Amino acid sequence: MSLRSCLSLLAGMMIVSAPATTFADSSGSVGNVDAVTIYESSSDDYAMANGVLTVREKSGTKRDYKWGGSLCPGRNVSADSIAMLFDALRSQTQVEIVPSYKVGNGATRCLTGFKLSFDRPVAGG
Repeated sequence: MSLRSCLSLLAGMMIVSAPATTFADSSGSVGNVDAVTIYESSSDDYAMANGVLTVREKSGTKRDYKWGGSLCPGRNVSADSIAMLFDALRSQTQVEIVPSYKVGNGATRCLTGFKLSFDRPVAGG
């Protein structure tokens, strides 16, 4: 095998393995569900996003995570997951969320999943 063939093979292997690390989901900051917005197909906003999760991070910053539409094509959230987000919204500060996302069009954070957990007070504090 020539040097050129070896280098081509090595380059090809690197390209194939790169997406596994380059395109992994990112984790957002821990916070609480501040708002859940759903856009139905009759909404003017539906073409851009099908919905928005707003998280109030522990720092006080509000951050949006969108799904669907032209901003996040192929990033859809199931009806069961939306129901869980509404339950977390009703629970306010008792439930913490850590959203997972991929960067979509226009640097939009596109929701790909989330972790919910109870915010338990520290014993003795």
